Amino acid sequence: MSYKIKDVIKIIEDFAPLSLQAEYDNSGLMLGDIEKELTGVMLALDTTEAVVEDAVNQGCNLIVEHHPSIFYPIKRIDYRLPSHKAIVKAIKNDIAVYAAHTNMDFAQGGLNDYVAQKLKLQNIYCLNGDTASARLGQPHKEFTLGAFADFVSVVLGDKNVITIGEESMQVNKVGVINGAGGSDADILLALKEEGANIFVTADVKYAFARFAKELNYGIICFGHYDSEICFADLTQNLLKSKISDIKIVKTNKCLNPYNNRR
Repeated sequence: MSYKIKDVIKIIEDFAPLSLQAEYDNSGLMLGDIEKELTGVMLALDTTEAVVEDAVNQGCNLIVEHHPSIFYPIKRIDYRLPSHKAIVKAIKNDIAVYAAHTNMDFAQGGLNDYVAQKLKLQNIYCLNGDTASARLGQPHKEFTLGAFADFVSVVLGDKNVITIGEESMQVNKVGVINGAGGSDADILLALKEEGANIFVTADVKYAFARFAKELNYGIICFGHYDSEICFADLTQNLLKSKISDIKIVKTNKCLNPYNNRR
């Protein structure tokens, strides 16, 4: 059976409608002809030149990325910018690029839920019933903050997990936001009111860390890449459940930009 690029897009958007994306986001088709016959799908966290080259070599004419290649309006194409060179390479090789970003984060069963499940949280639910927010759940066994941070490190393969708060405190209920969630004090207060005393997220800003410290709130900060690289697993599982006879592969060319020092 043959498929078109638009068929893959429909599967993704049925699961994670674009209406779910945050106001600031730019999920959806970045470039390409959705009427083209599909030859293969490559899954990536970011579309780099190396990822496009990988798609070419593996015969994939659709890249499904998490972080949008085109986030802000482009007024000029500048070959000094790696992101622009990747876009041009995709166009030259007739490869479509589609971004499933915050719509995939927020969807029921999406990336926020997927990460919460990987951390073995129990009775997972959305803060304030809003899918576009944190997930909450109880730990699957007794942990201190320090021990749970070690568990998070092992599960996500992130050796650079850091903590804020007393590492001996008991974990009662956990809030999780994959990717960048460490800047909004209102989220922390809302989680506290829900009875969560631990928040697990990435990209924690200094002012947010100081705020949490003064509240005696436990924070576990994982890497942005480490919490979102599983986007490829989630999306591959989704697509393979609907399409069985088309190549759907995860690139190994999209590497963590941060060095591991431990």
